[in-house]
Amino acid sequence: MNVVAGIVLYNPNIERLQDNITAVCPQVDKIILYDNGSKNIEEVKNLLRKLKVDYILLTSIYNIGIAQALNNIARVAINKRYNWLLTLDQDSVVFPNLVKNYLLNLDVSNMGQICCRLIDRNIKQNVQFSNDCSIKKVKYCITSGTLVNLKALKKVGGFDKNLFIDWVDNELCCALRKKGFDTYEMNYKGLLQEMGNASIKHFLWKKIYTPNYNYIRYYYNARNSIYVAREYPDEENVFKKVIQQLRVQIHIILFEENKFKKIKAITKGIINGMVMKKNNNRGLYE
Repeated sequence: MNVVAGIVLYNPNIERLQDNITAVCPQVDKIILYDNGSKNIEEVKNLLRKLKVDYILLTSIYNIGIAQALNNIARVAINKRYNWLLTLDQDSVVFPNLVKNYLLNLDVSNMGQICCRLIDRNIKQNVQFSNDCSIKKVKYCITSGTLVNLKALKKVGGFDKNLFIDWVDNELCCALRKKGFDTYEMNYKGLLQEMGNASIKHFLWKKIYTPNYNYIRYYYNARNSIYVAREYPDEENVFKKVIQQLRVQIHIILFEENKFKKIKAITKGIINGMVMKKNNNRGLYE
């Protein structure tokens, strides 16, 4: 099979994590977990011992972010000669046969990574597709549930650690394309995922999707989206990204709580994204 799963942890819900590991374990050769300084790390260790799965647990005393944690996982996987890395959020749950169906679609010469369709735990009305496992090129994909070609990842130098969280997945798509690798999506309902605390609001005659992220997430989304637009002008437009963030602020004013804190965070993110300097050390080879 030659597939390893990688899960980044930060104060995980143990029950959700158990569902995650139980679902993915039969589909991969090994699980590599990286803990970002969780307060409940002993509970995590007890869970892993109880489940008796083939795993490697890497730990840090502080939170180094999603990107560098994934780099550390990828480095171990590469050193152990795995070819593919299935990246997962700690509370995601893969559906049966996801990896099996991925493996049937890997005969594309320029495949950098492949993702699937997902179901949001909070909004289950959003699932309408055929599940025929056909694939198509896409511009972006989310990190969780994506099978990454480790040879391609090596060529781009890994996930960009400078982003910490948010837009790590989109930036990788851009970096892979720059090196000649594409991102594909498989038409298969393969992942149960929680996108923030998403909910549907009703405004006049429309249903409005609102993610309800915390202010820290909004900060990194604003900063990193603008940084990526600056770094990949063929992929994104800085002005459009600024306008997009202003629209997010309006959305928050209308539909979300903690408005001031979130709007302040986005404003700070826009400013910092404009001046953020590039660091060519992406983190895989540290």
